Amino acid sequence: MAVAPRVLVKELFPPPEKFHPPVSPRSYPVLRKCTENLLRPGAAISGVGKMKYSTFARQAVNKFRRLKHDTEGNIAIIFALMTIPLFLLMGFAIDLQQVNTAKNRVQFILDSAVIAGAREMQEGKSDTEIKKYLENYFKSAMKAQGKGTDCADPVPTISSGSQDISVSVRCAQPTSIMQLTGTKELNFGVTSASTYGIGKVDIAFVFDISGSMNGSKIEALKSAADTAVNVLLPKDDDGTTGEVRIGMTSYSYMADAGEDYFLKVTGKTPIRVVTEKYTETELAGREWGCVMEWRGSCWREGWIDKYVDVEKVAALTLNNTCVKERLGSKAYTDADPGPYAWIEASGASLRYDRWGNLQKDRWGNPEWTKETCSPIPVLPMTSNRNKLFDYVDSLYANGGTAGHIGIAWGWYLIAPDWDTIWPAGSDPYPYDEPDSAKAMIVMTDGDFLNQYAPGQGSSFDQSKKLCDNIKAEGVKIYTVAFQAPTQGKAILNYCSSGDDFAFTPESSEELTEAYTKIAQSISDLRIRY
Repeated sequence: MAVAPRVLVKELFPPPEKFHPPVSPRSYPVLRKCTENLLRPGAAISGVGKMKYSTFARQAVNKFRRLKHDTEGNIAIIFALMTIPLFLLMGFAIDLQQVNTAKNRVQFILDSAVIAGAREMQEGKSDTEIKKYLENYFKSAMKAQGKGTDCADPVPTISSGSQDISVSVRCAQPTSIMQLTGTKELNFGVTSASTYGIGKVDIAFVFDISGSMNGSKIEALKSAADTAVNVLLPKDDDGTTGEVRIGMTSYSYMADAGEDYFLKVTGKTPIRVVTEKYTETELAGREWGCVMEWRGSCWREGWIDKYVDVEKVAALTLNNTCVKERLGSKAYTDADPGPYAWIEASGASLRYDRWGNLQKDRWGNPEWTKETCSPIPVLPMTSNRNKLFDYVDSLYANGGTAGHIGIAWGWYLIAPDWDTIWPAGSDPYPYDEPDSAKAMIVMTDGDFLNQYAPGQGSSFDQSKKLCDNIKAEGVKIYTVAFQAPTQGKAILNYCSSGDDFAFTPESSEELTEAYTKIAQSISDLRIRY
């Protein structure tokens, strides 16, 4: 009767093919006896031919040693035991990351609320109104963007004297994995504060008042500009702080330098004489001669008028303060006007018909074509709200569109080298003045069509050169293309300091919105956290 091999023998000895000589099933009883004798040192093993104890013992001991060091099962057990705490740690990490994300989101919303509150303060709102506005702004933003984060009402603190605002809020973020440990939410706090970081801002408004702006468009522009002034200069500003200063200029065919500054920038007086030479044929006398000739013979004699070309000089007295481009190497710079960098004054030229004949009035005087502009003098930078509102109210539409001249004069208003031109209090800060910023707001509703300087390119080309140099000085250029055609939008888009600085309103409402956003953006330059 065959005896089934023991488990121990099965474990100690590999399959027969790995041993030589092979062990047949008839040897199982012998093997069993062998295993029983292994525990007796020195015992002989019978029934196995010439196999000795030492051979079997050595193989058995080696097998036991291998079993001793076999840890595959241990690793599996250890991993199983570690899975739960690893899972919990990963869950905690995920929950903490969610809290951090929620905190950043709440921080952004609270910062935005503080900025909005600072704008309300600029408009002269009371502390109670500002606090209510902050609370409503925060709640509305959290409802739209909070993504499940639960926050208490924000707690604002307002210092009207220093124009500082600080706000704190407590929030709770629901957990996911940590709920297994009984932690259903994690609490965190967020604070935000604003104060005025840039104490000095020089701003230049540049208005297109060409003929196409007539009617409702010019009225919409006035309303939008007034709104911007209200945002930049709060109602309770007495005009003495000087933190925000606004200058204004407008352009049509040209720009108006104003009586106070015309001489300084052109080297000419507002009342000046323009002269131009022309040639006129005049009767010089009469002489007797042949008045009718036929086939080489004189058929009739008589008196003959003799004419000669006479060079004459026409003169015209001008009385205006209109200015054109700057010529020469300083054409596209903000260099201080002077003998080598004058701005060109408007002039006049004699009028000729299509056949080259000089045009004359009914009294026989030569007719002139005058270079002109809308008589709205430039307004140097000021913090006086009334002066700014008066300037805006004086705007009216007439003439062509020399946009590059308007851009140049917007630059001159805030250019440091022009501090010798403008009155005290309106002298621009240096470009590297600490705690300061400069901005221009350029507006048009049409193409840039009018230019005067020969060989300096179109108004479009000259505008590009000016804008490149202005931006190189760190000036932020905002542009407003109000119902403008493609070319007008193209040049203003080129001049802007980026996509976020270019606006293309198509209605009066959008125009006001554009100027409001620009004013708020400039105000943000002055607000820091």
